[in-house]
Amino acid sequence: MNVAPPKQEPHLPHWGKSPTFLHPQEADLYKRGFVYQPEMCRENCGYYGNPAWHGYCSRCWIKERQKRLTSPLTDGFRHHTGTLFLRSERENTSELRQNANTVRVVAINTDTTYVQHSQSTYRHFPTTDVTADPRFFIPWSSLESMAKGDFSCFLKALRSQDAQQLNTQCTNLIQRLQDAENLKPNKMGEQVQDFYHKIADHFPDHMPEERDHFLDNIEKLVMTRLYRSVFCLDGSPDEQKDLSLQRRIKSLNWVTPKMLQVPLDENIIEVKDWILSAVTAMVEMDSKRAPQDKLTCVSRASNCLFKSIGASKKDPATTDDFLSCLIYITLRANPPRLVSNLEYITRFCNPVRLTTGEWGYCFTNLCCAVSFIETLDASSLSLTQEEFDCLMKQHKTELSTPNLAAQQSTLQQMQHNKKLLAELQCRQDSLIQRAEILEKELRAWPQLIQGEVKAIIHRFPLDPSRTPSQS
Repeated sequence: MNVAPPKQEPHLPHWGKSPTFLHPQEADLYKRGFVYQPEMCRENCGYYGNPAWHGYCSRCWIKERQKRLTSPLTDGFRHHTGTLFLRSERENTSELRQNANTVRVVAINTDTTYVQHSQSTYRHFPTTDVTADPRFFIPWSSLESMAKGDFSCFLKALRSQDAQQLNTQCTNLIQRLQDAENLKPNKMGEQVQDFYHKIADHFPDHMPEERDHFLDNIEKLVMTRLYRSVFCLDGSPDEQKDLSLQRRIKSLNWVTPKMLQVPLDENIIEVKDWILSAVTAMVEMDSKRAPQDKLTCVSRASNCLFKSIGASKKDPATTDDFLSCLIYITLRANPPRLVSNLEYITRFCNPVRLTTGEWGYCFTNLCCAVSFIETLDASSLSLTQEEFDCLMKQHKTELSTPNLAAQQSTLQQMQHNKKLLAELQCRQDSLIQRAEILEKELRAWPQLIQGEVKAIIHRFPLDPSRTPSQS
């Protein structure tokens, strides 16, 4: 199956010293034996490209989309913007030099065999109408306090007096985009990305983790409220692409794990459970609102696949193993509104999460899996064209002419269920009758007790004047 570059045998590194990673979330991928090496944006703007954006950075990709709205979702993934390779032993190298007159970006030292973290900042982009007030100033004290803690702590800090300026800017952005009826989702995404960059400019270079965490909270706050105004709008091209992709996946339900060279042994109960968990996570992605929550579902599904591969072959997963399993899971799950979810994440997610770390790695592979499914043909499955056409035709025949055995089985199940319902109805009627009898007995019981008490008092009258000695 031609879904990825040729396999490379994993090489276990020597952990003499703890390596410095591009992002804390990449530690898990590093242990699995993978390193992702990006390349520059296709527009040579100074930033790094991303396969999820067809080889462009976030800014250039949003502009490029305006020129190719009618193109398929994942055409650009064939323009490789990075190389996923396995680590070799660490060599003595030097860090990348950065020009003091240019903006520093998140980079990977390509001369080394392990990833190093270069300090990064966000480039300042020209002001758009997202913030009508040119005096976009947020007190540093409020930023520093809100850059720590979870989302609930962030919301509490947002009510403070120091954070009123930030709260106002977020509210203005949300209100402006909700009221913009004729504004296309791509333009909305551009304005939201500008808003992220403006906020990121307030953080110094030596606080990348605090900045990214703060932007995650901003993203969740803004996109949770904008979700209904920007996601899968009625009549949008994304909606048509969703239906087309769902029909495409449904027509490929005959594809077997063996055709995809999936290294999973579903006879192992543990592996089967991990696969079901991965399918559940992929389907659950559509129910989330914030882009980061959708990415979390993709990451959770990927982690389940890594565990299932490890339990099946007892060896570290290779690039081909993971991608083929992700394609299989996507075909099996057929996630609802998959194209809309991918577009939504691309437009409105914090760009750092799509270009670095485990989230970026998993999202890139999911986009590649969708691209493979859209262009899947006989050669992709090592089949002849006649075999491929026969399987596709057989699937259409099964859809148009249901199997007689399946109909008979369904009728038998319906009759069995009808019989069970009749038995349950009889048991329910009997239970109701017994309950009514018990209710009558409970109502008569106080009167019965009261009559017995009166009879005892009449037989043995109480005389308060008599003492125990007299008796």
